[in-house]
Amino acid sequence: MALDLTRLARAAEEMGQALARQEREFGNRVAEARRWLEAFAETGPALQEAAADVGAAIPTSEPLNTVVACPPAPQRFTVIGADGSAIGPDRHSAALYYLINIGSLVFRHGSGEAPEARSIPTLAFRDEDLYEGDLLVSGNLLDVRRDCAEIAHLADRVEAEPPGPTLALVDGTLILWVLEDLPAAGRKEKIAFYLRQMERIREKGAALAAFISRPRHTEVGKLLHLAQTGGDPARAREEKNPLARIPDRTIFASLPAGARSALFTSPNGINRNYYQPAGHEVQFFYLNVAAEGKAPVIARVEVPRWVAENPDALRLTHAGIVVQCRILGGFPYVLARADELAYISGPEREQLEEMVGNALMSAGIVPAPSPKAYYKGLTRKWREV
Repeated sequence: MALDLTRLARAAEEMGQALARQEREFGNRVAEARRWLEAFAETGPALQEAAADVGAAIPTSEPLNTVVACPPAPQRFTVIGADGSAIGPDRHSAALYYLINIGSLVFRHGSGEAPEARSIPTLAFRDEDLYEGDLLVSGNLLDVRRDCAEIAHLADRVEAEPPGPTLALVDGTLILWVLEDLPAAGRKEKIAFYLRQMERIREKGAALAAFISRPRHTEVGKLLHLAQTGGDPARAREEKNPLARIPDRTIFASLPAGARSALFTSPNGINRNYYQPAGHEVQFFYLNVAAEGKAPVIARVEVPRWVAENPDALRLTHAGIVVQCRILGGFPYVLARADELAYISGPEREQLEEMVGNALMSAGIVPAPSPKAYYKGLTRKWREV
């Protein structure tokens, strides 16, 4: 065993004691946040411009302390989930390529039909696929391509469904925020593609939402601090925010089972600059997906404005997610299965690399992984023996 755990025992004990102290202080700050939520409940409309200025959750017309009970779900409705995984290009491999694998599941509630699963892999190896200008498609660039492949596949599956109440779900956010490596033109192109897929879903009449499990966002805490400073952006920036490290989900952990919070608009710059002008501005709410009598499980749900402003679509989104989460106890079933279908295991990665090597040999190319890859493979196999 290479990791000497005995050297970590003292540090682990100190960590436990420190976290216990932090938990007590944390509870006091959460209680303060909930008092502010009640005190400033009706101030939302007056705070919209200042909230956007300081990067806080932007209030909608709903009071900040809104609690909406879970509406009844239709007797028959369809939920479609899509998720993706990827293998990035590896300079130590026998060849340079990347793989994106998209999994999806169609669950037709009330039909008696078995869920319909699908897995679609795509291997990219040509120069025009591997590069964005001079940048190799890896890291954030590959994440964006995976996200675009997910939403495109989801739109395909939505379009294939017959008419009827349909909810399309992605795991994570609807906002393509991992675009720092792209120049402005490339960023605009990727966002435009993503928005076209959202429009396809909208034109089909389906609702669209993103589900974020255990979210770390602090935008509502920023909004409450702004309200406490009288809505003055300068004061909000200068004065210390006691809620700065409080995840919003903890503020809404008092939501009853199945209930949602008020709707807010995301202050993300990409949302304001790209999504909003195209009619797909992203809003969000917090939702307790736990069953009655169980500990709260708070998720963040993102929806485009055209879902938020359509009462039937918003009710379907709310109820459909709760129904899906009750199957597994806290996470939508269709997304869990889509992740399973998209996941690429270690043995599968090895089989793919072997397949690529065989293809190279058949084409008359002798595959040659780097010395680093060769020796790391040897040493790791020795440790597994």
